[in-house]
Formats: sequence, C-alpha cells, structure tokens
Amino acid sequence: MKQLYVLLLHLACLFTVCSHAQGLTKSTITTGYPEWKKEDDYMDQRLPNKLVAEMKKIMSVLSLSVQSVYPEPQGCDATWQGAYFSNKENAFPLFKYEMRSRFYIGDSGSSDPGSRKESRFTITANDLSLLQQPFDLNGKTYPSVRLMKPVFNGIWYDAFRNDKEDTAAGFRQIKTWLISYPDSLPYFFMTRKEYLEQALQEIAAGKEGLKEDLKQRIPVKSFEEEEATKKREIAEIENTYSGVAGSNLVKRWLASYKPDSVYFKEVFTAKAIPFDADSVRVDSLLKKSSAEDLQRPAIVSGPASGFSGFADSLSDGRALIKWNMDYFNRQISMARPQFMVVVWQYDPSNGVAAEIDKQLAEKFDFCILSGLLGR
Repeated sequence: MKQLYVLLLHLACLFTVCSHAQGLTKSTITTGYPEWKKEDDYMDQRLPNKLVAEMKKIMSVLSLSVQSVYPEPQGCDATWQGAYFSNKENAFPLFKYEMRSRFYIGDSGSSDPGSRKESRFTITANDLSLLQQPFDLNGKTYPSVRLMKPVFNGIWYDAFRNDKEDTAAGFRQIKTWLISYPDSLPYFFMTRKEYLEQALQEIAAGKEGLKEDLKQRIPVKSFEEEEATKKREIAEIENTYSGVAGSNLVKRWLASYKPDSVYFKEVFTAKAIPFDADSVRVDSLLKKSSAEDLQRPAIVSGPASGFSGFADSLSDGRALIKWNMDYFNRQISMARPQFMVVVWQYDPSNGVAAEIDKQLAEKFDFCILSGLLGR
C-alpha cells in the first residue's frame, strides 16, 4: 500500500510539473487573483533583461501556486511581490529571486499600525539565506543550518518555535522546506572530525593571540637588562643600609625578585588555563571517538572556546555546511532555479493565521516547485 501511495504521489507530481512547465512558455503572465494585492517588486540594478524575463515567468508560477491555495483571503489582507537580485554575493553563479507573500491580520483602518499582525510565506530560488546562519570557526565563516527531515525525494522539512522574534509581528511558529534535486543537496555537512581538527587550530590560535597580547602589556627584559636592574637595586639597598640590616634586606629582596620572563610565564599560564582545558577536551574527543562517529555531521551551538560536546539534542544546534559545487549544472540558464527555500512564519495562537496554515498544509503543492528546478 505504501509503494502504491508513493507511486501515485510521484505521478501526481509529474502531471502537475508538466502542466506548469507548459504555462511557462506562454507570453502572457497571469498576475494573480483579484483579492490579492500586488506590491511593487524589488529589483537590483543592471540585471540582464533576458534573465529578468525568465525569472518573472517563474515568479508568476510561484505567486500563483500560493494564491491558488487561498484565493479569497478571509480576515486578512493578502499581498505578494517579487524581489530580484544579482549573483554578486552568491557562492555560485546563479541569480537569486524571491516571491514574498504577506498576510496582514487585523483592522486595516486602525490608527495603530502595530496592532496588525503579519504572517509571511516566502519562496526563494537559488539562495539559502533564510535557512542559514554564519558560524565562525578557525578564522573562517561557514554557513550553518538546522537539520531537516526528508518528506519526499528532494523535499526536506523542519519546524520550530522562535521566541526571539518580534512579539508585535507575532512570529512564533516557523516552518521551512528545502526543495532540491532528488538524492542530492547543494551542500555537504562538515563532519565532526573536520570540526574538531579546525577547533583545535582555533584554540591554539587563541592561545597564541593571548601570548602576543600579554607581550604588549608585560615587556620582558633581556638577560643583560635583568642583570643590570638587579645590580642597581642591590646597590641602592647597600648604599641606604649598612651591616647586618643591609645584608638581610638584600636577601629578602632577592628571595622575592622575579625576572620579567618568570612573571610573564606565570601570568600567561594562569590566563591560558581555559584554552588548555578546551584543547584537552577537543583532542580527547577527536582521539577517542569511533571512525563512524567522526563522520557524522558536526552540530554545534557555540564557538570552539568553551566547547563541551556536540549539540545533537539541543534545540539551538546547527550543522555546519560547505557548498557542494558538483550539485550545480553550469550548462543551463543562470536564472533557472536549482534549489528553493520555502519559509512560513505565523502566530499559531491567531485564528486567522492558523486557518491560513491549515490551507497551506492541505493544498500547497511542493511538486510545482520541484518541477521548476532545471537540470
């Protein structure tokens, strides 16, 4: 029965994809449903006209795929707009564009605009920004993402609550999808082994940075300078005090005297304790973990300093990733989507937002997005 269900789903996807692919060849682009307001598009300057025309055709399908789910919005004002960007900041030569739909819930005539809550449904092509966060490791910045679960071949899903969002906007529940080529992802996961090796280098660099900083604040005299300083101090004591009193003062001074090099070493050793503890912890994990464990994704929640273990079970754990350049097809148009990110943000305690969420869950067809990917 399960195999039959998967087959039917696959056939449904193929049918949907074919029908929408045919729609892309039409010269007339449908703008949408009457009750949806079209906001002004955002567009980077100097985008190639030919690629813009191609992106706009695909944008038409993206916008209609959302509008058709909720053609007559109830209890909210629904808007959509396109945003088109250059590929200057992309790690790969593809153009990023984004379909942004917003649901404004509340009295549109209210004198307090802040009283209206906003829910957002966004589809982004060729960009991972809505999923990733930067993570600094050993002097480099890597993207990091939450782990997602596969729901169909090439469709990945994750949901979480984010209480750090603006309470006025009401963003509490966040659902995300990644649409990729089947059996492939546009990125690799950094392994635990790679992370631990990089972490050791970062800790060593941090310890070396501490030493250089202390050198600026605790000058260390040369041996000759130290000897000259000792002689001057002893001569001053002997010139001031004579006899047994002078001899005792010289002995006490010599007993308490520390050369700059010894003082520097003591201060450095004390301040380097956290670095040494981190290094021992990371090195032990690297040497004692099994080969299988070391190949698992590196899921972390904080910097290498203070590292206490991988964050597999923590809600704020994120996997470090590196781009998989072999994933991308360089033979097709740079405007064609090669992966997409979908993000739905809403307040589940709001009845209207909850109804929109229900409609999206029941009616939005991710097969449309899969079919737009070009290989």
